[in-house]
Amino acid sequence: MLPVTRTQGYLSVSVPACCRLILFVAVLFLLHSSVLRAQGEYLVGPGDVLSIEVFGEKDLSGNVTVSQDGKIKNILLGDVVVEGLTTGQIEELLTKELGKEYLVDPKVTVSIQEYKSHKVYVLGEVEKPGTYALTTQSRLLDILLKAGGPTSNAGDNVSILRREGGTLDHIKVDITRLFVDGDLSQNIPIKDGDIIYVSREEKGNITSRFYEKKLNLFYVVGEVKAPGAYELHEGYTVLNAILQAGGFTDYSKKNGVMLVRYENGVRKVYHLKMGDVMDKGELSKDMHVRASDLIIVPESLF
Repeated sequence: MLPVTRTQGYLSVSVPACCRLILFVAVLFLLHSSVLRAQGEYLVGPGDVLSIEVFGEKDLSGNVTVSQDGKIKNILLGDVVVEGLTTGQIEELLTKELGKEYLVDPKVTVSIQEYKSHKVYVLGEVEKPGTYALTTQSRLLDILLKAGGPTSNAGDNVSILRREGGTLDHIKVDITRLFVDGDLSQNIPIKDGDIIYVSREEKGNITSRFYEKKLNLFYVVGEVKAPGAYELHEGYTVLNAILQAGGFTDYSKKNGVMLVRYENGVRKVYHLKMGDVMDKGELSKDMHVRASDLIIVPESLF
């Protein structure tokens, strides 16, 4: 177990940053099979796509998407609440309900076709910043792999911002021990809603100063030209935030922007039509930004 120090609310481990990208790829080949360890069973949520197989019953089998209110539709049972359940629990539920009136000794298998309800946001010096789905096997190395690994400009520090109850915790990890020594104790589990920020290799870089001084930050992810963490200025709105992040990409869903905010420990999501704000000048649809707000710009399907 590596020595860990805590200063000003940070968890710290440290190592040099040279040859980071090469080391990252090498460690993936050597250790990836070892780090794929389940962190408890996955709890199904809205947006997840489930594959349901009822033996001998084609009409009851197929892929279904969990609705925003946590339900799936079954042609015999109607709406079935599955949010917060594991696949095993959903199998038991469907088996029990189908066996009550409709089928004799039903055999039900449920698996996850697409993970979508639990997300993590990766920013900074990685090859592919963006939003990534979490699975039962999600640790820091797994997520960095999905994001293409650190760039050649990446520094030692990976900062993980995590909401625990009503507080925002900053976990600061130096990842070279993981890459160089293969120390899996540093491969910490990643949780739903975490923001992972890979800092740039610069002395006194601005990102590190933000975290150390705990300045007011907001975060912009998704289909903007420069996803990242930005300092909040007085009077800033979502429009200012998107412009500071380089503006929309050609693939953005402008009227599907979401602002995620914690108020008194409760997570709230505001849906904003920023296309109307920017293209039609309907400023009443804009919204002021607060510290720690997360602005998500989704990809348009068309």
